[in-house]
Amino acid sequence: MFRPSYALLFKPMPALNKFILHPPLPLNPRESKQLLNLLSTSFRRTLDSEHGFFRPEPQEETAAESIARPNGGAKKRRASLSDLDQRPTDRHLRTILTNPLFRGPSTSRDRPLSTRDPMEVFDEAVAKGIMNTHHAQACLMAKKMKILQSSVPNVRESMKDSGAGRKVLSWLVSSGTANKNEFFRDKEFSKIFMEYIVAEELQEVAWRWIRRAFRDYSKLPKHSEDGKQHLIAPLIYLIRAEAFGPVTLDAAYLCLSRAAGYLAGFSSTEMINIIGPPGRYLSHETTMSRFHRPPASGSAFDSFIALVPVITAINANYHFAHLKLLHPDHPSADSALTYLKMLDAWQTVHASPRYKSGTTMENRVIQLSLDAAKYLLERERLHDAQWVMQYLRTYYPKQLGVARKEQLKQAKAEAASLQLLEGLSFT
Repeated sequence: MFRPSYALLFKPMPALNKFILHPPLPLNPRESKQLLNLLSTSFRRTLDSEHGFFRPEPQEETAAESIARPNGGAKKRRASLSDLDQRPTDRHLRTILTNPLFRGPSTSRDRPLSTRDPMEVFDEAVAKGIMNTHHAQACLMAKKMKILQSSVPNVRESMKDSGAGRKVLSWLVSSGTANKNEFFRDKEFSKIFMEYIVAEELQEVAWRWIRRAFRDYSKLPKHSEDGKQHLIAPLIYLIRAEAFGPVTLDAAYLCLSRAAGYLAGFSSTEMINIIGPPGRYLSHETTMSRFHRPPASGSAFDSFIALVPVITAINANYHFAHLKLLHPDHPSADSALTYLKMLDAWQTVHASPRYKSGTTMENRVIQLSLDAAKYLLERERLHDAQWVMQYLRTYYPKQLGVARKEQLKQAKAEAASLQLLEGLSFT
């Protein structure tokens, strides 16, 4: 039997040098670049073969696009960067390289904190692994304050241009925080973060959290009120963000309608618990904080009125009355008069106002009465207007005395007939 010599196994053999499998790496920059390109091309081919690669062919261009081009479509378009973005390789590497968790520390960290952009501080905290929702809220608020101090004409547009919301969202996704809705327990962070989400038109991301919350809502025990309040937080903060600033409430109304559409199969009690808080907030913004907003569209307003039965089961008559009085297209004071006369009948029997002094409902009844009186005066329904003013003088003399100058000034500015208004006394 042949047995190899152990001495030969370890003896150098020059004849084998020509069979070296791994020659030394290139030493000059040109050869290094060639090797890198070769490896990149091979990697792209392998990944493209596994996941597919789609590049639009020139002949797929429609006739309309060809006509719209000035040269009539005779010249083929060269590959652009947008074509390269379709490569799975490039998308994959870009996702890795732009992940906030892998960003290195900023070179500007030695500058005074007051002169640095808050989102630079955010990037550094993320890179160090010390970022949380409390710190993120501070960065977002500081960024918003810088925008406000810059006296920009449109705060929401400037928030959009900043990209701060998208950056924080990237951190939430990369860190796994966005996989659950627990971060909504931080109320201050949720409020300012959702403002950026709306400003940067990322609402569809918020709807994922809202739908997840609705799915989890029915799984909670009936006595878990704190848990249920936490689950409806994404919807509340989204609607508040849509209503933030001097904007029309159209988007907020449509948000509430969309949320109601996801609740098919829920009981009426569950719908009131979910839709009620944001719905009552919108009702307050519509009736009590409307003076600095553009008017809503009639269709969006109608969609909101249709949801009044699932907003509240207690004061539905008030909401109907005040909303119909303020309808942007077809206002009517009939429901308001009916509601106020019902209150007058109750208060006559009990010899006291229906609602306690200083409460939200008392303030709403007073505002409803003033709005109704203004509407009736503008349409010269003097008898009804006199009755409403007498109702206010009878049950709310002190409250009217406190707000008399402000309400009179506002009513004078908005009323169609100042003479008729000056003929009515608040005292």
